[in-house]
Amino acid sequence: MTNVLKEKIIIPSWELIRQDSTIKKFYLFPWILSIIFLTFLLVYQVIYTYVEIFEKKKEALVLILQFFHSNYIIECAIVWVIFLIIYFLLTPIFEWALIKYIENKSKWEEMSSSDAFWLGLYKFFPLFEYNNIFSEFKFISVLNFYLFSIRFVWIEYISTLSYIFIVVLIFSVIINILFAYSKYFIVIENKKVFESIWLSSKVTILNLKHTIKLYFLMFFLNIRVIFNFLIFLSFPIIMAISIWLITSKIYLAIAISLLSIIFIFFIIILWYLTAVLDILKTSIWFYAYKEWKTKLEQVKEN
Repeated sequence: MTNVLKEKIIIPSWELIRQDSTIKKFYLFPWILSIIFLTFLLVYQVIYTYVEIFEKKKEALVLILQFFHSNYIIECAIVWVIFLIIYFLLTPIFEWALIKYIENKSKWEEMSSSDAFWLGLYKFFPLFEYNNIFSEFKFISVLNFYLFSIRFVWIEYISTLSYIFIVVLIFSVIINILFAYSKYFIVIENKKVFESIWLSSKVTILNLKHTIKLYFLMFFLNIRVIFNFLIFLSFPIIMAISIWLITSKIYLAIAISLLSIIFIFFIIILWYLTAVLDILKTSIWFYAYKEWKTKLEQVKEN
């Protein structure tokens, strides 16, 4: 990592996380929503994995049909729809507020978290529009679409689908690198969505090497998703093995209780880690935007 990236981008971002506890409290609610949303995706993937490994497709289909014919289907559907609406509306509000809060902190200007939130609510729509247009190009979205698609494709077509997935993945990487600074032009300079994309692409091209380094740093920080998946996949397996091997009811109850406590402990750690890393990533991109934008301004002047 070059000195510029380390001294002007990485270190200020980490210092913000380390010194400001308010920002972590402020971001508590959105990262809980994020974890719940990700948890549903992971649970779905884990359940499907179990169904495939243990060849329980018929039993799974029976359970699904029973659920759809139960008295809870309408209530569950309503709760899920309400959750999705809250998640997709609040995410851009808190993103806008977080970026604005970090900008004010970088200029040593005081801004309360409540002021940041209400400003985010007032101006969230361009960020909401941007997220809805380009959310499908995120790595996790592309991967989930691939995993979902291979379940409905004959085995001889999986290799073709995999090639398509690789092409889409490469395209999504290019899109995410070019548009890395778009949100900051939207929030800080009040630019429209496509104007911010155009400006972000210019900044990226002028600072391509550094932006690529930061992008892959972000990719490394997102490896936590793999840990999430492993935890959600491994604990049910361990519990199932415990039920199969332990014959004593007392020892089984103790084992299940200990495993449940450990599982909850890991979930809390993952929740906190998600909040810190999301704030850190936002801060890193902000300081990178602030640093590299000057080069774009110099080019305009010349």
